[in-house]
Amino acid sequence: MRGRTGREGAATAALAPAVRVSHDPHIMTAPAPSGGLLRSFAHAFAGLRTFFATQRNARIHAVAAAGALALGVLADLTRPEWCAILLAIALVFAAEALNTALEFLADAAVPEVHPLVKKAKDVAAAAVLIAAAVAVAVGVLIFRPHLPW
Repeated sequence: MRGRTGREGAATAALAPAVRVSHDPHIMTAPAPSGGLLRSFAHAFAGLRTFFATQRNARIHAVAAAGALALGVLADLTRPEWCAILLAIALVFAAEALNTALEFLADAAVPEVHPLVKKAKDVAAAAVLIAAAVAVAVGVLIFRPHLPW
């Protein structure tokens, strides 16, 4: 059935994702078919494995997060304090993961050194630095009253 404009085919084609031809087997050449919720979780967990396997800073953040969680148990934090600590930890991991994703994409799109790619990577790294600084500030504000010294 045709709509009022008669151009639905063109509109649908314009919305279809572009397919890039590549001879590199590591580059997806077409969008992955939707496989439902379980497949989405499988991709997310694959991303977590890649994140921790390839990113030293992610592993450093994990050690710092484990330390904050252990200190939180020892300090017997209140529920609001736990919420603040968990949100700070999540903020750092989310920023680091987005920084990693941007770096992977930038490296795939522009393998050679490019000043705009460098700026994008620097700004993404700055986002991680901001998140980590805020997490440290939250930790100081929450843990300081619980420390005996």
